Amino acid sequence: MSSAADATAIFYQHLQASRLLTDAQLRDLWGWIAHARPDLPAAAREVSRRGWLTPYQIREVARGRGSALKVASRYVLLAVLGEGGMGRVYKAHDTRMGRDVALKVIRRERLTHSVAVVRFEQEVLALSAMDHPNVVKVYDAEEVDGYHFYVMELIDGTDLTKIVREAGPLPIARACDVIRQAALGLQHAHERGLVHRDIKPSNIIAPRHGGAVKLVDLGLARLMEPPGGPDAHRITQEGFVIGTPDFVAPEQARNPTAVDIRADIYALGGTLYFALTGLVPYDGATPTEKLLKHCIDPPPDLLSRRADAPAALEQIIHWCMAKEPDHRPQTPLQLAAALQPFCPALAPGIEALMAPAFGHQDPAARPGGHPATTAGPDPAPDPFSTADPGPDGQAFTLSAHEDGPALRRRPRATFPVGAVLVVLGGLFVLAALGAAALLAFMNAGPAVPEPFTNTAGMKMVRLDGGAFKMGSSEEEPGRADDGREGPVREVTVRGPFFMSATEVTHGQYVRMMGGAPSRGASLAARGTSLPVDSVTWDEANEFCRKLLEKDRGQPWARNGWAYRLPTEAEWEYACRANTTTPFSCGDTVAFPKQAVFLATGEDALEGVGEVPGKPLRFGTEVGKTKPNDFGLYDMHGNVAEWCGDWFRIDAYKDGARADPTGPADGDMRVIRGGSFRDRASGVRSAARDGKRPTDRFDYVGFRVVYAPLQK
Repeated sequence: MSSAADATAIFYQHLQASRLLTDAQLRDLWGWIAHARPDLPAAAREVSRRGWLTPYQIREVARGRGSALKVASRYVLLAVLGEGGMGRVYKAHDTRMGRDVALKVIRRERLTHSVAVVRFEQEVLALSAMDHPNVVKVYDAEEVDGYHFYVMELIDGTDLTKIVREAGPLPIARACDVIRQAALGLQHAHERGLVHRDIKPSNIIAPRHGGAVKLVDLGLARLMEPPGGPDAHRITQEGFVIGTPDFVAPEQARNPTAVDIRADIYALGGTLYFALTGLVPYDGATPTEKLLKHCIDPPPDLLSRRADAPAALEQIIHWCMAKEPDHRPQTPLQLAAALQPFCPALAPGIEALMAPAFGHQDPAARPGGHPATTAGPDPAPDPFSTADPGPDGQAFTLSAHEDGPALRRRPRATFPVGAVLVVLGGLFVLAALGAAALLAFMNAGPAVPEPFTNTAGMKMVRLDGGAFKMGSSEEEPGRADDGREGPVREVTVRGPFFMSATEVTHGQYVRMMGGAPSRGASLAARGTSLPVDSVTWDEANEFCRKLLEKDRGQPWARNGWAYRLPTEAEWEYACRANTTTPFSCGDTVAFPKQAVFLATGEDALEGVGEVPGKPLRFGTEVGKTKPNDFGLYDMHGNVAEWCGDWFRIDAYKDGARADPTGPADGDMRVIRGGSFRDRASGVRSAARDGKRPTDRFDYVGFRVVYAPLQK
């Protein structure tokens, strides 16, 4: 037996030992293995494709740790959601209640003494009795083999730290509403004798699709007790948190045990400052330096960072961050009431929160607009990828546009009955055709222009068109398993046409439109060569219309030609550049030389990506990666790109083979190429997704095509 077969057999034995699959599933899988003779990665992908185990479970089973995926005989671990100083959080399935939950395992070193264990159990008991929409619900707590854990509701959302770091400062109304809701949750805890003691942006979760903001990690708070109560000064020594240096109140820095709810209010004020500016209240080279500034420096100046902020909002932050607790709001409810006038009517979801703070309106405020939501199923992750995309994973989705492309129809000519009129009509038509031909001869010049740089400064690359295989095979590593990339079919794209060598940049967009919604607007110091982002599908088309107007009269301009978004088939043809591999550069892609994506070590294990990289907050300058054989840059990653087609998962099933333009209608438009937010598998040539045309995403931009008008 080969080493590959040995590895597959061992993997199967681990599956048996894990007891995660039924006997029927194991028999079915063994039959497939005997027939297909797969290596270990192929066997793992097959288990993932069948939806029997999550990628995290598959990796743990492959490492011989499958038995540890069942906790307390009731909970089955599905994925790792996060990890911090207090422990690790898993997505788990509660087999008794039939629901997915979040399970937090506390590090053993945090509960090394009996006093700490008793205090932890008391806190979880108090938390389980809490019931408030702005506080995460705690269901259960247990101890197994010396590990203490508690079980919470699973929130499909992202914490405030990640939102601000990835999208920049929040719009004022949304930032105020997030803190207002957190204050309401804190008020509920306060009324039940709890002090959080570690309020910070990462402990505030915004749901993905709208709804109540959640305050988390109250399970690590210290249950209030009368001064001088038993063990009053021991909890910090037992390993409980004393707060985060960036947001800790002065009195908490001096004496972590002698704090009340007003220390949490101080931290909420600092968190509001962070949400509005993207900065912590005080910088410092060491935690000690930061703690000292909390104790002696005045509260930070908001208006110098956010000129659009009302002066009253800066006063609220200073009120919360007063050095003396008596000078702050005395309850969280007071803070919530003070913030209410600055808040919108409805709580936003993550997509709304991550809308840029400057440069464009809230989608809900635009005519016919609505808050962004994620639509459509998420692409299936690779079995050996990093942890499952959990609540804070990004999903690609596109939107719909009300108006399809206008059809150009020829009017039917009618003639009176009668021989004379027929003859006269024929002579008239011949004369008209002759005049038109003469004008065309005098004015037209060559039918197809030479490669050119247009008035926006975009280099346009000529593509001659041709036949290629569109989509991906079932064996391609990283392929989505919901059918969206198949079946593979030979498609012909008519040419010639021109495509911009790079994604539209922030500078080019501003040149045409007078402004830009992307975060590039707040990154002027970095130059104007970043790809434009946060552009809706409609705005991308408006850019094309304005660019056509600017180009009128230029040597390359042609009657009957126009700028537009590429069709999905044109995009993949251009991306592949006569290749059939997952990437135009081969079977793997290297970060950042060949593409800008979310590089991880697991990509190398799966054989799709190379060189782990630090996650990026936004795209990089266009044209810095190696071009494909057609001379096009950033077709893989950087920002995802709008296409003209409607998106449907099964679009390939009945699609045309010559110049396909996608379904006739739909709710979403296609995006292609993946982005800096996606792993290597998400930036393959065949990777595709869809989003509503009115949605804005800081990882979605576009490039343009110049081609004859579609008939």
